[in-house]
Amino acid sequence: MKKVFSLVLALMFLLSAAALAGEPVKITDEPAELDIWVSVSTSIEDFETNQTTLWYEEKTGVHVNWTQVSSAETATKFNLSIASNEYPDIYSYALKPDQVIQYANAGIFIPLNDLIDEHAPNIKAVFDANPEVREAITAPDGNIYTLLRTDPATYTLVEDKLFVMADWLNAYIEATGNEAPVTLDEFEEMLIYWRDNDMNGNGEKDEIAIMGSDGGANIIRFLASSFQLTPTNYMIVNEDNTVSYAPVTDEFREALIWINHLYEEGLIAEETFIQDSTQLKSVVGKEDKSARTVGSFVGFWQGVAASPAAMSDAYDAYVALAPLEGDDGVRQCSSRGFFTLDLCGAITKDCEDPVLAIKWLDWWFSYDGMIMIDYGMEGINWEWVDTPAINGTTPARAFLTDRNVLQNVHWHVNSVPYYRTIDSLFGRAPTDHVPYLYEGALVYEPYEVAQGFPQLAWCTDMDVLNENNELSTVIGDYILQALVQFVTGAEDIEDDAAWENFKSTLDTLGLERYLETVSIINFGE
Repeated sequence: MKKVFSLVLALMFLLSAAALAGEPVKITDEPAELDIWVSVSTSIEDFETNQTTLWYEEKTGVHVNWTQVSSAETATKFNLSIASNEYPDIYSYALKPDQVIQYANAGIFIPLNDLIDEHAPNIKAVFDANPEVREAITAPDGNIYTLLRTDPATYTLVEDKLFVMADWLNAYIEATGNEAPVTLDEFEEMLIYWRDNDMNGNGEKDEIAIMGSDGGANIIRFLASSFQLTPTNYMIVNEDNTVSYAPVTDEFREALIWINHLYEEGLIAEETFIQDSTQLKSVVGKEDKSARTVGSFVGFWQGVAASPAAMSDAYDAYVALAPLEGDDGVRQCSSRGFFTLDLCGAITKDCEDPVLAIKWLDWWFSYDGMIMIDYGMEGINWEWVDTPAINGTTPARAFLTDRNVLQNVHWHVNSVPYYRTIDSLFGRAPTDHVPYLYEGALVYEPYEVAQGFPQLAWCTDMDVLNENNELSTVIGDYILQALVQFVTGAEDIEDDAAWENFKSTLDTLGLERYLETVSIINFGE
């Protein structure tokens, strides 16, 4: 199956972009202007007077007339701008594929293919080193109508990771002579030990082996993947691009039987299925170690339950435990299979000089442009320090200012299109929570199996899209309820009639058509 973007590809990009690095060059010797419509982060005071804006204008010779829209108003203001029939030169705004095709078909967005190949060496270098990126943003008609923004956050690839309290894990290992659990039986043995022993030393029997929130879907998906790979959307892509549904397989039923067994043994907290994430945090978040009762939880990182506002050692208290080995010897976890990619940066038909526009956009895809977007200005927003970065490289970039407070120096991410790399994201000094995100991702990386969906779905059939949305809501609500009933014993998962009724209900709700719409949206007819 497909794996996530490899580090090799990231390094290929860095090598190919190295020759293109450096300060931006003068784009024009004559006075030139661009009108850019931009969604503004709450941390940016004013694009017009921002130091990065003034610096880039001096370097390129291009003055920008900004239409600045707050992030809370972008969707509404964008629709109004489109309806006005008067367009800026560039829309710097994240768009959905169906929107891009709609406005391209209306002649509002112009094709960028030739502009990129002839006038944008940095963008072309990204595409040459990462052809899957070019493929992802190419519309079905073969044209590229927008550029992109990426976020190579490896920790978001796997949403369902297990985090265990480090003190309890170490105490279990020391007391029993066992290693950290690998198999299902070893995991259950550890949970039982936690349940039956005074792990927090407070003299009370208040230990909770595993707890979740929001209906317990995360716990179910994580544990079920040892039996049947269980993506966050429960969808399995087959070799012929048809889509199957994990919860109706015999393997998933076996998983539910085992999870129900854990619940009956008192190893899964009852509150898991009735509390929200805020309530979970309130139970987990105790500064006093003797008051800490939760041994493990599931989420994409520790911060879903352990908050530094309540625990000074929040991110150290819990460590990632790798996926559990099923009876067939397989250890696996579902991964999206690709990094976050937004379509952003469309040049419109009203742009009098598209070459100028693409040249202005191009530098932000260079290595130095990416660093400027990610970190800001050297000596003002960041500096080099002679310590290993999160990814182990030396030296590291260390922030001198808080990027999330109101300022008027840098643009930061989510302003203009750019290609952010793993090196940029993790080449920073380990001074915040990001190292924990990075380390958790490393634990799960060897076991990742990509879901198999394309990075972007270029479907424009609104009837199919609307039908899919309706079926997704109906089936999603039922699945959440049904799985909780099986796990808690409200419905007997070992009863064949109950299992058949579960599958029959899904059929009645339209599961077959739902899977068809998913396949159409992602892979076409």
